[in-house]
Amino acid sequence: MIHLFALLSLLLCGVCYTGFQNSSHFHNTGNRRSLLFLVFGGALLLRLLLAYTTHGFSNDIACFAAWADRIFTLGPGQFYSAEMFTDYPPGFMYVLYLIGALRSLLQIPYYSDLHILLLKLPAILCDIACGFLLHREAVKRLHFSDLQGIFAASAYLFQPAVILNSSCWGQVDSVYTLMIILMCLFLMKGNLLPAYAVYGLGVLLKPQMLIFTPVLLTGIWDHVFLQDFSWRKFFYNLCGGLVVICGMLLLCAPFGLTAAISQYTSTLGSYEYAAINAYNFWGLLGMNWVDQNTIFLFLPCKTWGTIVILLIVLFTFLIAARCRKEPSRYFCLGAFIILTMFLFSVRMHERYMYPGLALLLFCCLYRPSTPLWKCFSGFAVLHFYNTANVLYHYDPQNYDRKAPIILLVSAGMLCCLYYFYKIIWKYYVHDETGTATNAKTQTATGRRASGHTASTRSAAGLGQRLREYFLSPLEPIPSEERIHFTKPDLCLLLAIGILYSCFALYDLGDRKAPTTTYDMSGELQAIELEFPEDALPVTMASYLAPWHQRHFGMDVKSNAEGSWTYLGEIILNNVFTWQDVSLQDLLTQATENGTSDVSATTRYLRLSLTDNDASLIELVFLDANGNITRPLNADAYPTLFDESDLYPERYSFRNSMYFDEIYHARTAYEFLHGLPTYENTHPPLGKIFIALGVAIFGMNPFGWRIMGTLFGIAMLPFIYLLGKKMTRNTPAAALACFLFAFDFMHFTQTRIATIDVYITFFVIAMYYFMYYYCSMSFYDTPLYKTFVPLGLCGICMGLGIASKWTGIYAGCGLALLFFAHLLRRYREYLYAKAHPGKSTNGMEHQQIVKKFPDYTVKTIDFCLTFFVLVPAVIYLLSYLPFVDNSHPGLFDRMLTNQTSMFNYHSGLEATHPYSSSWYQWPTMVRPIWYYSGYVTDAVKEGISAFGNPLVWWVGIPAFLYVLYLLVAHSSFLRALTGKADASSATTPLSRREYHAAAFLVVGYLAQYLPWFFVTRITFIYHYFPSTPFVVLMIVYSLMQLKKRVSNRTFAVICCAYAVLAFGLFLLFYPVLSGQPVDVDFVVKYLRWRDTWVLISG
Repeated sequence: MIHLFALLSLLLCGVCYTGFQNSSHFHNTGNRRSLLFLVFGGALLLRLLLAYTTHGFSNDIACFAAWADRIFTLGPGQFYSAEMFTDYPPGFMYVLYLIGALRSLLQIPYYSDLHILLLKLPAILCDIACGFLLHREAVKRLHFSDLQGIFAASAYLFQPAVILNSSCWGQVDSVYTLMIILMCLFLMKGNLLPAYAVYGLGVLLKPQMLIFTPVLLTGIWDHVFLQDFSWRKFFYNLCGGLVVICGMLLLCAPFGLTAAISQYTSTLGSYEYAAINAYNFWGLLGMNWVDQNTIFLFLPCKTWGTIVILLIVLFTFLIAARCRKEPSRYFCLGAFIILTMFLFSVRMHERYMYPGLALLLFCCLYRPSTPLWKCFSGFAVLHFYNTANVLYHYDPQNYDRKAPIILLVSAGMLCCLYYFYKIIWKYYVHDETGTATNAKTQTATGRRASGHTASTRSAAGLGQRLREYFLSPLEPIPSEERIHFTKPDLCLLLAIGILYSCFALYDLGDRKAPTTTYDMSGELQAIELEFPEDALPVTMASYLAPWHQRHFGMDVKSNAEGSWTYLGEIILNNVFTWQDVSLQDLLTQATENGTSDVSATTRYLRLSLTDNDASLIELVFLDANGNITRPLNADAYPTLFDESDLYPERYSFRNSMYFDEIYHARTAYEFLHGLPTYENTHPPLGKIFIALGVAIFGMNPFGWRIMGTLFGIAMLPFIYLLGKKMTRNTPAAALACFLFAFDFMHFTQTRIATIDVYITFFVIAMYYFMYYYCSMSFYDTPLYKTFVPLGLCGICMGLGIASKWTGIYAGCGLALLFFAHLLRRYREYLYAKAHPGKSTNGMEHQQIVKKFPDYTVKTIDFCLTFFVLVPAVIYLLSYLPFVDNSHPGLFDRMLTNQTSMFNYHSGLEATHPYSSSWYQWPTMVRPIWYYSGYVTDAVKEGISAFGNPLVWWVGIPAFLYVLYLLVAHSSFLRALTGKADASSATTPLSRREYHAAAFLVVGYLAQYLPWFFVTRITFIYHYFPSTPFVVLMIVYSLMQLKKRVSNRTFAVICCAYAVLAFGLFLLFYPVLSGQPVDVDFVVKYLRWRDTWVLISG
């Protein structure tokens, strides 16, 4: 039966195509209304009959029926609940509410045929609406004949794959497909506000609408930025978009915003398989219902899916740029997105390519070509096979992933997609004629020529255009003038640095901590203690040196002649952290278990080591009054009870380690004492810096944190200098420095003894030196002088990689910037060679031609030394204090550790309640909560790492704006797309400004983009190295604003911005620094989102 209807589908496509081709002369016939009524009425009647007589997909129908009754009975506020599976967003629930109300009003029996028909009715009506839009566009807008419009609509209305979805299956894909079509139509007409509205409605109806976000962004780009840009238009559309967002929030509000947002995140994160009955690329590999973390070609399928999405977005914008004058481009882009996503991304269901059919048909209207009709026909038949086979033959108990129909349909889908790509290249990218080959379609009916014919442009091929770009001469430009660091610069930098240092160094941690150790080795080595009768201990406090998690047996007896009574095992966990063991609880538990009698006391106490080794720094015993009770025989253990005066009144970050300090600061201690290195998941250099602080100030909280704090302070001059060099403006440089100084992440992350501060410092430094180098030209600057910043950049890169492997990400960005700079020198060389005997900007062409080959070779040789050899040496030498007892040789230790690190990070499957994914970092969905301290029930302490909202949230539009400027003025992209000039750019940029924009985008993405492909657990602090570029992009954007406002207005804006950012820093300071703070204050004023914990309670 499936084969029969597939054949009917193919026949329908052929008939409709032939009829469309040969009915152009039938205009405004007298039977027009009758014919329309017959076609649309017949389509509706057919659907109603099938919907009434077929049950549909039982799981979906059962869910819709239950949800409709639930929301009508309970209302939106109680709809989403953990007790019931609900994976559809609020928008569709409003539709189901109406269905539930109708069922209740008409007393329709639950789950009856009429009830099921009612559930299917919204999708059926949207089917008819889509058909109506096809006919209307064909006749009213494109001036096709009535009969041609009817054939176009019939190709959709009577398509078995379309009917199956709504009438037989009972799904609602046609509902959001209608929203997609309306959005594309509004975008095509330049009506952006309605486009925003239907897009928002589509997202509320089905999350899959988000897939088409690039289409909306393309429309915004076209109509806001490229067509007569004005700030009035920009803010008008911005306000319109915000109104739509507010409307979406209002519609979600009755359900509870938290519940609604959680619904979206859980739905988008569900079905973690390579494919879910989708006959696509993964289906062809036999990977339906296979875990998306399965490795394929060295990467998890999930990562390949992410790569596909990024490539889709990239090529969507490239295609849009190439066919900007093509009216049907939005339909083409939508089809490209959904078809490519369905075929190659992961977690695709069998129905996800459904909107592609309608979009392809609209492409056929605007580009009535035989290839497009063939493409539509192929996808329609194959999609029917896919969905019908799943609906009628899917058996999860006997599922064969490599069934012939799956493999054949999947292969056919890939062939159709390849054919569609060829169509895009031919008719949209190269804009060859897309008219139907039948001459009868070429009528003088007034149809828009752009929709049916297009002159063939004489555009060079892509490869030829790229060759011309890379080999085209450029006029030589001189090195940038050296910026002068003036007294105002020094005063501002010192003022910011001193102000920040006061906050950063205050309450960093205690300057003293116990240090002398009592080492134990050998199993069952014991410590026997005797206490005064009037001061028996009830609590034991310990301060441990490596190793951690030491196991001890606890025994007691009441008198010297008695026998020892075993109380139980105690475990001393974290090193350099005060921790308590309740002896009274152990005694009570032992009494209840019968292992101790009620007369047992802690007068005599024995600790027996059950591990091989332990190193105790201090033991402190407290009596029932909380006073320290010293053992009578404490002199027998002189190093174990000699620093009791350092026992703190309250445990906190001031006297103990927190978060990953128990690994990184502990490693510093091991380096200094020649102990085996426990933490070996990161290179050693960052921990060497921590060890330097410990060597100077001692093994105490201040000592293991001070170096990170000093590095955090040292970041400020580099940020200031980089901002000054980019903007050549002292206030702008000061603003960049100030914003970065009082960014929350910068403050918190540099006060904890972990290694992220060091990699961030070296990223800033290496990019500063690379920017300095790129501002120089070896044509007018002595070569050795250009080597200075280049060499320092390479050294900083080596230091960064030796601190953390993420320095490699930064190195990739540096390589891109360096070779782009070298390409510029080469094109200048070509210019000089083409114009011999002349000079440009004071540079003799003869000298340029002479210098380039020699200087280029020397520069590359220098880079091989300072970007390969020197970093390798730095990396190797960083392993000098690293102790690996099984590999005594330095090189062997280093090499073995690389394998260990790679295996650890690639196989890490740990979870953490405060982890977050890369896409959540800029919006700060989940700050990481490092520390919680208790003062009273009403006053507590906390330390969290996240960004200043006025930096990170403002950084999002700043990045988009800088990216826009970069793309709008990119000569490379113009060469790629065949555009002759940058006339579409709305904001003039100087050469220096353009290079600064490129530098910032490359630097930012080099740190951020690689995290898109990391599947292991990640945290918000991984975004820290990107933060300097966020700050600089904000300042860069403000400098563009400066061109449009008066100096006074600009100064007011900058000062107000800085004051507000600093005000937020002061507001959040307690939860960034661990200061005692009222719990109610935090809950009321600081917990802006439910996911911002910040403090306990």
